[in-house]
Amino acid sequence: MINILLSVRRPFSEKILSGEKKWELRKTKPIFRRCGPVTLWFYESGKDGERAIIGKCQLKYLIRMISYIPDGLIEDACITKERGRSYLPCYAWHIYDPVRLPHAVPLSDIGLTRPPQSWKYLTDEQAAILERRLA
Repeated sequence: MINILLSVRRPFSEKILSGEKKWELRKTKPIFRRCGPVTLWFYESGKDGERAIIGKCQLKYLIRMISYIPDGLIEDACITKERGRSYLPCYAWHIYDPVRLPHAVPLSDIGLTRPPQSWKYLTDEQAAILERRLA
């Protein structure tokens, strides 16, 4: 299994965990060195955020967006057309099956001292700690 930690600001973190936001736009994409499911863990960043890991979802697939983002994808990303256009080129990460952690998990619990600027890979051990917090 591949595990990635994403920094996400409110209100987008809440929209992801409610299932309203189905696409996440990022300037970069992970390189998958092994096959298998990809779990995205959410670090809620920003002045109004928990500043902790609050949940997870699954990554279905990635699409490279070079000069255009379809209206339906813009709507499902919970952004404006102007914001979508200004973010090009980018990758659209299709996400599904969101799960909220019962309690926010500080980064220090998985051995990190600061959140990723956008995203970072997690080790199997770090992901196992987070999975145990779901129980």
